[in-house]
Amino acid sequence: MPCQSCRIDGEKLLTEDLMRQTNPMLAVLLPFVMSASVSMAQTPPPQQPAPPKLGAPELELKLFEKGDKELDRSKGCTVAIWQANRDPEKDRYAVLFIEQLRGNNHVREPARIRIGANVVPLTRIATGGKSSGYDLHEHQLYRMQGGDGYVVLDLKLGAIEGEAVEIESGKMMVSMLGKEAFRASVKGGAGCMTAPLPLPHAPAVTAKVPPTPSSPPPVAPPPPKADVPAIFERYTVKPALFSPGFRKEVQQKFKCNPEVMKTGVIGYSLSEESAIWEIPCDRFAYQGSSVFALVYVAAPEKEHTFLKTPGAPGLKRPTDPGVLMSPTVDIKMRTVTAVTLSRGIGDCGTLEKFRVTAAGEFALVEVREKLKCDGAATQPEQFPLVYPKR
Repeated sequence: MPCQSCRIDGEKLLTEDLMRQTNPMLAVLLPFVMSASVSMAQTPPPQQPAPPKLGAPELELKLFEKGDKELDRSKGCTVAIWQANRDPEKDRYAVLFIEQLRGNNHVREPARIRIGANVVPLTRIATGGKSSGYDLHEHQLYRMQGGDGYVVLDLKLGAIEGEAVEIESGKMMVSMLGKEAFRASVKGGAGCMTAPLPLPHAPAVTAKVPPTPSSPPPVAPPPPKADVPAIFERYTVKPALFSPGFRKEVQQKFKCNPEVMKTGVIGYSLSEESAIWEIPCDRFAYQGSSVFALVYVAAPEKEHTFLKTPGAPGLKRPTDPGVLMSPTVDIKMRTVTAVTLSRGIGDCGTLEKFRVTAAGEFALVEVREKLKCDGAATQPEQFPLVYPKR
């Protein structure tokens, strides 16, 4: 008996015209899909008359069951797409598509869907439209393992919020050789859900003493707090981790003051294995500078890269490459804002705002600049906007 709980609400697509109506991008991707399907379907002419066509069989696209090992999102980052009228947190069957992203660079492993009793691997072969975090695109084309079918994702992507990107709405279209094409309305999201590290010390085991009728039940002690920062949480880097060799490299590369560097490094956790370090570089009369490094927390001196500070086209940055003046980190929005004042009264200078990408890099979001030092002190957030231009 078919599983009623895992039924997918969707539409069968019988004509190319209907497929093209979903989005103009599909008009570009569809010829590739259809031409490949035609080439796969070419066989020698039959010796006997073909039986009358009774209609292509349905494509048995299924939902993953909650708790399925394919849906394990605790290790690294994932892209998950579910049926629009279902909730993966509440419904036993909801998710249609799952894709694992591994490592700091979010390398894509084969995505998976379920057709009948089989889990079918998919490889992304084309993208189009606007992109967002985790290298998501509005339009994505996947090919099934074996090359006998394709999946087209036509998505509306939301803004990046912390570690997550919401897929607000969209369509998932599946075509397979010899089957009726299928389209479903979807939602979804991408993000990282890394598991916490083990506790540094095992908690002491306390024997349980049953309460007596004359005394109240004992109050359980609070669980020990693991010495592990949450995602993008601010924490103080232990001085021993910022080794002399690491400090010397920073000093030589950025001409930083060695005494200022000793004042303390601040970390922002990205996962169990990686973090962004804010390293103090120099101090001046009314402002100070910092540099930022993406580090592998198990071996920061050996494995790290210094973050680049991209500038706006046609504009000269106020500081040396990789150096930010008076940076402020917004943990919730995952942005870093740098303010370079031209003089102490704050009547002129430059504001730069960067977004921290899923890969732990800086992407320029905004530049404000007031070049004329007119004696009228102004908040940097009120400097004239020069990038992006309105």
